Amino acid sequence: MALSLDGEAYKNVVCKRTANFTGTTPTNREDTDCGNFVSLGSNEWSFDFEGVFNTQKEATEYTAEDILQFWQNQTLLYVKVQYATTNLYLQGRGYLTGTGIGLSTGSLVTFTFTFTGTGDVDVSA
Repeated sequence: MALSLDGEAYKNVVCKRTANFTGTTPTNREDTDCGNFVSLGSNEWSFDFEGVFNTQKEATEYTAEDILQFWQNQTLLYVKVQYATTNLYLQGRGYLTGTGIGLSTGSLVTFTFTFTGTGDVDVSA
C-alpha cells in the first residue's frame, strides 16, 4: 500500500501486516403493487491497515508517526495498491478516518488506520 500527498509521488506505508479493501453500495428497495424496485447509491470504499512501528525509516516510506500526523491534520491523501503477480489494482483519494496504536507487553508496538475513499476508486491499471 502506497500513499501520496499529490497523486504523483507515492511512498509505501512501512511494515505492513495486513491491508484489507472493502467496497459497498448503498441499496434502497421498495415493494409496490408493480413489483420490487431497487435503486443504488454511490459506491463507498475503504482500506483497513495494520502495521508495526519501525524506527528505521527509508526515504521511500511513511511511518506510523506520519500516519498520525495525516489523521490529525485531516490531510487529503491518494492511495494506490498494486500486486505485481496479479491484475489487482486500486487507486483513489480520501482521508484517514480512524487510527490506533497497540501496546502489548512483550510484543512489538502496532498501529492501525482506516483510509476512507472519496469519489470513485480506479480499478483499471
